[in-house]
Amino acid sequence: MTERRALTWLELTPSYRCNQRCLGCFAVSDSAAELQAPALTRALVQGRTDGATGLWLGGGEPSLRRDLFGILKRARALGYTRLKLQTNGAMLAYPRFVAQLVDAGLTEVAFSLKGATARSHDELTRAPGAFELLERGIDNARQAGLSLEGDVLLYRRNLPELPQLVTGFHARGLRRFRLWMLSQAASVEPEVSAEVPSFEELAPWLARVAALGLEGPEGLVTSLHTPACVLPEAAQSMVFFPRELGLRVVDASGHGFMLEESPMEGGVYLEGCEACALRPRCGGFRSDYLRLRGEPRRTPR
Repeated sequence: MTERRALTWLELTPSYRCNQRCLGCFAVSDSAAELQAPALTRALVQGRTDGATGLWLGGGEPSLRRDLFGILKRARALGYTRLKLQTNGAMLAYPRFVAQLVDAGLTEVAFSLKGATARSHDELTRAPGAFELLERGIDNARQAGLSLEGDVLLYRRNLPELPQLVTGFHARGLRRFRLWMLSQAASVEPEVSAEVPSFEELAPWLARVAALGLEGPEGLVTSLHTPACVLPEAAQSMVFFPRELGLRVVDASGHGFMLEESPMEGGVYLEGCEACALRPRCGGFRSDYLRLRGEPRRTPR
């Protein structure tokens, strides 16, 4: 475990098991690593001791855990006030499952989004019928009164759908969106390397999303893994600073680390970065992106 510091969020990745096989997802694994109950409880207790009031359950697909309801109830008893499930939504297509989540204390759901239509979403999840289950899951969660948001994994092929995706799911009840850059780091699939967009390709689509006017409490859009210097002026409000989230991750092996320490959040600074006014807050660039796409064009901030 890393040194103790004040927290806002504890993110637990209980296992990497999943019922979908999304292109480029490094969480999908045949690994037997799984956070067992004693280690999970220790992480929950330590998180509260260090000040965390939010619990974020990720994966893999956390809805496959048999003890999911027990984890939520344990967290609520310890004093966590925000309990978030990051999910592909398939299990939430069943109303009884959603009712059990609410009864256990769940307050919010972050749905994994790959496409604006069944064709594009199912193609990237490589799970026929995934979009239909996702829509049903969203509707059930909204009707149960849960707070809804979306995690959009950005591929070259779904960039043209991005404005449609955001507006479509916003109309369905999602009120916040996080845009994640696809990573080639843990994949040997040539198709994944080809699908990682460059910042130059991404910039105009982020500008179009910004023009939708969804910024603010009822439509906040955040772009992860994209330092301010590579974003267009119109998308500067989307900049994400990992350190400021105050989030500790505990993965399936029991290893704990702060979000900003993950190579997925950056870590590489280029010539001239030290002079940037945002350098103390910025996470830098991901090494896997630089290896694949080279140094990007930058506009100092």
